[in-house]
Amino acid sequence: MTQRQAARQGPRWGRRALVLIAAVAGSYGLALLVARPHVPDPATNPYSGKRGGSLAKSAGLLIRYRRGDEVRPVNPQTLLRAGDVLEFKVRAEGPTYVEVRFRDGASPPQTLFPTAGTPATPAVAPGQALPTAAPVGPGGGKVVVTAIFSDQPRPVGAPIDAQSRATTAVLSKE
Repeated sequence: MTQRQAARQGPRWGRRALVLIAAVAGSYGLALLVARPHVPDPATNPYSGKRGGSLAKSAGLLIRYRRGDEVRPVNPQTLLRAGDVLEFKVRAEGPTYVEVRFRDGASPPQTLFPTAGTPATPAVAPGQALPTAAPVGPGGGKVVVTAIFSDQPRPVGAPIDAQSRATTAVLSKE
C-alpha cells in the first residue's frame, strides 16, 4: 500500500464515523420531535375526566325502571310506559360530584338529585344508589335524563362548564 492510498483510507473512516454519528443524532432528534406528547388546549377540548381513567368505568348513570314488581335495566330499545319508575345508580371510578336533571315529554326540566334546597352538588361514591326516583308520566314523547359529573362541587342548576362532563339518556315512551 502506498502512502497515497493510506492517506485516502484514514480520512475515509473518519468521514464514515462522522456520517454515522450525524445519522444517529438526526434519528434521535426526529424521535424526540415525533414522540413528544401532544398537550390539548383546554379552550378547545373540554373536560374529559381524570387522567388515566378507564373508559369502562367512566362517570355515568346506571338507569333501571320498575314496572310493577319487576326491575329491569334501561337500554336503548326500552319503551317506557306511564307509571314506570326510574331508579339511578352512580357508575364511576372514584368519588365524584353529580347532579341529575329529568324532563318527561313537554314538561319543564327538573333537578332530581340533589333534592330541592341543596346549594351545591354532593359527593357520591361509585355504585351508590341515588335516593331519588322519577315516575314516568302519561302521554307520548321522550324522557330525557342528564347527569352532570365534576371533580369539585358546583352550584345546582348552573350551566354545564368546561370542568364538568354531562351524559344524556333519551328514552322513548309508549
